[in-house]
Amino acid sequence: MTKLTNNYFVCPIDKQLLRTLSRRSDKPALIWFGSYFLLLSLMGAALILTWGTAWAWFFSIVYGALWGCAASGVHETCHKTPFRTRWMNEIVLWTFGWMVQMEPVSVRWGHLGHHSFTHHSVGDTELSEPNPVSWGMLFKIGSGLGGTYFYSKSLLRQAFGYIAEDLREIIPPGKVTKAINNARVMVALYALMVVWALVAATWLPIVLTLGARIIGGPVTGLFHLTQHTCLQMNVNDHRYSTRSFTASPLTRFFYFNMNYHIEHHMFPMVPFYNLPQLSEALKDQFPTPAKGLAGVYREIFSGIIRQRRDPDYFIPKTIPEQAGKNAELSAAT
Repeated sequence: MTKLTNNYFVCPIDKQLLRTLSRRSDKPALIWFGSYFLLLSLMGAALILTWGTAWAWFFSIVYGALWGCAASGVHETCHKTPFRTRWMNEIVLWTFGWMVQMEPVSVRWGHLGHHSFTHHSVGDTELSEPNPVSWGMLFKIGSGLGGTYFYSKSLLRQAFGYIAEDLREIIPPGKVTKAINNARVMVALYALMVVWALVAATWLPIVLTLGARIIGGPVTGLFHLTQHTCLQMNVNDHRYSTRSFTASPLTRFFYFNMNYHIEHHMFPMVPFYNLPQLSEALKDQFPTPAKGLAGVYREIFSGIIRQRRDPDYFIPKTIPEQAGKNAELSAAT
């Protein structure tokens, strides 16, 4: 089993404040996840009611876009941080995981690999955009086609007892059987959707599940690309390898506050609903965040263009002077 580490620079922060921000609570998590699921259900109901009309196309797109945001919910619950009550966390993880073909055991341990070797060429089990980034790679991930294919293929293979070698090195041996059984149940539920569609002679069950995953793929992919694309690799300071950006309340809601991505990587045990407060406490030690999704993609596009001429190029990040002194002091001690 691969040894997971966390040898990263951590910005100084008041210990009492960190303890306060790290406290989990059922109420904000229930409100956030409940609101999301209610909105998804309403759009699903609208799709069902308008099925067979021109409006169904509109609601299919809206419903699918919302469905794609479930990947962010999987990310949060795989950390076990949103809910104080553990079974609530696991139910949400399992439900959202089924929606986007992410089996809970493998995604949880695989994500630990990502946090242990963030944006490293060796060890990062979720590395999907290593430098230099190509336009083809950007399309593959941003369209959602790459992620949908990868997770669907992985889930199907896992249901037949095969788990990728890099995951087998991380997942504890005692949890491998559970991971395989979970995958089998998930695949069986998808098969049930197909049978339902065949018996009822309608595409509706497919559009509501598998189809929604494909339609919502670009939402998942475009959010994912904001995190590390074109940034420095193989460095143990998240401020250089990870990207935070400012976002509207709507974007923050659907992305579960993961626009605060440096904050999340540096302090992964802080629940997502407390990340704005954490960001405020650390802003004087962090690079200036990109301005919205538009700012992120301007940065990424310019980075890719530069990497066409210089494959070793990465987008530089400047940290405040005092933060730099703190990092040097930490390294010296």
